[in-house]
Amino acid sequence: MGFGLLFFGYLLSINNIAYPGFTKIFAYLVMLLAMVRLCQYNRYLRTAYHALFPTAILGGVYLFIEAASAFSLFSEDLEILLFRIVPLGLAVLEAVFLFHLLKGLFALAEETDVVILKIASFRNRLFTCAYYFLHIIGQLDYGTGATRFLVYYNLVIMLVGFVVMLMNAKLFYNFYMWICLPEDVEMEKKPSKPSLLGRLQRRLDDATDKQLEDRIATDKEYREQQQKRKDERKRK
Repeated sequence: MGFGLLFFGYLLSINNIAYPGFTKIFAYLVMLLAMVRLCQYNRYLRTAYHALFPTAILGGVYLFIEAASAFSLFSEDLEILLFRIVPLGLAVLEAVFLFHLLKGLFALAEETDVVILKIASFRNRLFTCAYYFLHIIGQLDYGTGATRFLVYYNLVIMLVGFVVMLMNAKLFYNFYMWICLPEDVEMEKKPSKPSLLGRLQRRLDDATDKQLEDRIATDKEYREQQQKRKDERKRK
């Protein structure tokens, strides 16, 4: 279940537009639950697990700032400053977390000899690092003269980031589908109760099998009788 929780949590973290603090804090907590299981497999995943703690804490701060902004608890200047600094810090921490996470997944794919996941992990690590580097550059203050350029620049980077995040989500889902962890192997599957349609189909199959068996038995008895009559004619 580690990769399943990681995939679900990462999907929640993709929201960067409408009140991201309200979704990111839940995303970080879900991914923390996933990393509790995954961190035991190599040192890179352990580093990613430890990097996620300050990320979750700063995510909680971001949530508090958004809630305070909704009730106008801060002055406008302080609000602008916080909404510039905190997302920038979150971007740095997310980059560190994802770098070590993807490196750990690369090592795990190499250990299990799944070449497709190994290549995808390496590729996504390069793209993710490039995206966060360009994203952080776009968040810096270059003065009023660069405002218009930064608007278009950040719009393009946001679209690129959305593609990169979908690539990472797909990678995590592929790990969930293809990599079987020891606890998943040992987990006993509870047998599911057959549906009404399944029970009716089973009864129909049983009835069909019984009819076939009766027909075979009848044909066998008929052939035996025919053979018996032939033998009696030969004796006469």
